[in-house]
Amino acid sequence: MSGSIVRPHRPHRPRRAVTAVLAVLASLVVAGVAVAAPSNDDELSKDGKHRLVQANTTYDGGSKSGSSFNMALVGHNDLGGRGFNGDVTVHKKFAYIGHWGFSDWATGNSRFCPEAPKNGVAVVDASTPSAPVRVATLQNPEGTSAEDVNVFTARYGPLAGRDIAAVGIQVCGGSRSDMGFFRGVQLFDVTDPRAPREIGRLNTGCCTRGLHETDVEHRTDLSKTFLYASVPASEYPDTATASGVRDEGGRGDFRLIDITDPRSPVEVSDWGVVGDTPTDDTLPVAGLGCDPDPIYGHSVSPSEDGKLAFVAYWDSGFIALDLTDPANPVYRGRTVYPADADGDGHSSSYDAGRKLLFTADEDFCKSTAGAEPGFGYLRIFDAANLASPQQIGSYRTPNSSGTKDVAAGDYTIHLTELVGTTLYASWYSDGLRVIDVADARHPVEVANFVPPAGQNPVKPAQRSVLTNTTQVWGVAVDEATGLVYLSDMNTGLWIVRRTDAAGG
Repeated sequence: MSGSIVRPHRPHRPRRAVTAVLAVLASLVVAGVAVAAPSNDDELSKDGKHRLVQANTTYDGGSKSGSSFNMALVGHNDLGGRGFNGDVTVHKKFAYIGHWGFSDWATGNSRFCPEAPKNGVAVVDASTPSAPVRVATLQNPEGTSAEDVNVFTARYGPLAGRDIAAVGIQVCGGSRSDMGFFRGVQLFDVTDPRAPREIGRLNTGCCTRGLHETDVEHRTDLSKTFLYASVPASEYPDTATASGVRDEGGRGDFRLIDITDPRSPVEVSDWGVVGDTPTDDTLPVAGLGCDPDPIYGHSVSPSEDGKLAFVAYWDSGFIALDLTDPANPVYRGRTVYPADADGDGHSSSYDAGRKLLFTADEDFCKSTAGAEPGFGYLRIFDAANLASPQQIGSYRTPNSSGTKDVAAGDYTIHLTELVGTTLYASWYSDGLRVIDVADARHPVEVANFVPPAGQNPVKPAQRSVLTNTTQVWGVAVDEATGLVYLSDMNTGLWIVRRTDAAGG
């Protein structure tokens, strides 16, 4: 069940001004510098470090009761109160909810990395949406997290017609350099969701934490299916590897993986902002705010035909890659943040018909010297000219604006899903926000649902791993039924429906 890594393209590509660039990045990205012993800065992801700060703080304020506007609750499953819930996807009336975790290297404490039966991707039968029932688990290896999952029906290859789940795996129970922990992608046959069966793996290798966010698209022109994945911090400086960066093979954060035969996944190409940016561009850029970082490739959003992908590169913006030839990604351009923007490009959704890019900035800092106030929010770009996308619109919730005292909570946007001209956004403590983007220059919120807050799963409460507020991580829309699925870190799966005329 092991895959392979083949890179017929640029097998030993020269890295662009690598010595000078890494010297600059070492000063910009303190978290990336290797140290003699593992530390939180060296080992944890950005989200993990943010949650660890919360773990050492008592939060009693913030909204607790929940609310809704033009939305109605249909069903709920708390997943046994396991907490640590990650992203959610829905396929053929079954919901799949991931989980996340990390270690506290300051204390040597790994209790924030859940173990079975509280880890794994939860499989929930939602055929009766008012009474969703957990029926199975896609079990990840010990000491790892499984935050992101994509489920699809295979179109090509030896398993065409079968339902497949691709799960991103990261190290959370030990050091990123410990190869005793698997990291990469796990693939399952979920044709019978009640009896899932692991069929393949691809290990992304030392010394990153592993595969973070993913998406799947079919290439009809090639009769192939690809996983578009991010392996964040691959190009962080690391004196312990022969490549001089965290990825021992010197690869970039973007990875393209052929999963046409999910039993034998193959990595066909990669791209990195340090090693692969054309010399006539100014990347990587200096960051701004409380978490400046120009080389953190967080996630990837492909076009529906799979030939184009936008890589969220934190303060370096959203980078467009032409993947017409899957083995040779070609840089086409990037978004540019205003001078006072905190940045933190996290994820995006692309409207190929209108050539619009909807981007989400995961900025947890309400205010930072020199940066515009407020939490992260939605930006809308005209991407007709990939060489120079132009921002034409934006949307903030009232709580994310930075002008209100909102007490406890994370009022930043997280993930988005575009359905027609409606954008569904998970917004952590602001729950689900439904935004009409028919007029991209003037987006309008038309519905929302904020689940009630729940107790986080780590005890005692005074050292909680999350605030005891709403923490909506993911959103998925079942276009066949119109139902919307939400995953809350503490309280599990929520199923809701719109009640306004447009949604009904």
